[in-house]
Amino acid sequence: MHIIYDYIAMATIFVLIFTFSTASLLNVVELPVRHITEQQLFTRADSVLGSLLGYLGEPKNWGENITLRPEELKAVGLSRTTKTDVIYDLDPDKLSRLIPIDTGASIDKSTLYRLLNLGNDYRFFLRLTPVLNISITPLGYVPSPPAPKEGLYTSKFLVTVTTHELTPVGNVNLTVYVLTAYYDVSNKLIYYVTNETKSATTMWNGSATFDYTTFMTELLEKEGPSSTKLVGSLLVIIGNFYGMQTVYVYKCSYTGEPTIEGIVLGKYLIFEDSGPGPIFIPIGGKSKKLGADKWDSSECTFGGVVVTAVENSTIYGKAPWLTIHDGKRFQVLELTYLEPDIYYIVLVAKYQGDYFLVVFPRIPVNFQVGDVVPRGTQVVGIRRIVFVEKMAFFADFYFWRTFS
Repeated sequence: MHIIYDYIAMATIFVLIFTFSTASLLNVVELPVRHITEQQLFTRADSVLGSLLGYLGEPKNWGENITLRPEELKAVGLSRTTKTDVIYDLDPDKLSRLIPIDTGASIDKSTLYRLLNLGNDYRFFLRLTPVLNISITPLGYVPSPPAPKEGLYTSKFLVTVTTHELTPVGNVNLTVYVLTAYYDVSNKLIYYVTNETKSATTMWNGSATFDYTTFMTELLEKEGPSSTKLVGSLLVIIGNFYGMQTVYVYKCSYTGEPTIEGIVLGKYLIFEDSGPGPIFIPIGGKSKKLGADKWDSSECTFGGVVVTAVENSTIYGKAPWLTIHDGKRFQVLELTYLEPDIYYIVLVAKYQGDYFLVVFPRIPVNFQVGDVVPRGTQVVGIRRIVFVEKMAFFADFYFWRTFS
């Protein structure tokens, strides 16, 4: 009887030894396998991101060439040129064709994945975040006259510059001015007015204050139903931190939010005309510096912002799919000229008798493309610094396998 108990005890010991040995062996094997899988995923992600950021695509000018239909694109790449002092110098027109605004010129996600040879096996998410971020805090207001509009116009501003992690950045050189558009009722002309440029350097907390109370008060006193009608007013801030630039436009007047969401491709503006009646863009205009006696032409550049004449484009005959797309109606405007190093394009639009100011960012704001990063899936992340014009961005790239 004791012998049977001894055999049972020995068998139990052998089973426990075998179980623990097997578990230990599996852990030893699993860690290298998991490491190899993650390394392979990272290698593939690095290859895809390098191709997307460093390659021009085919044809090379596919960003600005709006007559090129998305299905005609042979290869995708966001680079502007092959020869540059910057490792990744991206083309803003190519970025604009990838933002999730559905126009006849937009490149959808399925086309993007196909051109990158990802099939149904891999997916990614790409986001561009400015290295320098500007925020505005209103500190003072000027009331508008009772007619034709009532409201408050911001006249004093606290400008704060931070990193993407909201860390204040000191010693940033700021150049600031106010750009205003108004309608001359008697002459039936649109005028653009800008005040003198002000400069300041951010303090240790990343902030600087600008006061335009006098300018805004004098401007609003000229408004009247039979003389002038204020369309809109913008505060333009240009920051420079040892060669790295950032630009921000803040709407400081009491006016409707821009209803046009569009993209800038080369010298073309494309936007959806979604109202029951057409949105009218006044052709031409006048511009002047406050206090000057001579009017300039209808095209003028104000440090990073261009106010320019436009015309209804003849591109309709070459690319009719841009006019009607997925049952939506679009307008295409052609800029007579686009200055280099321009970050924003400003136009005045008229809709159902009311004028409003429309701002088209030359560089897409809050750019992101791809799918939502999944939970519970192995994801690798890569960060690169890229430049669009002279603005620096962090490019955060997340890549994973779908197992479909």
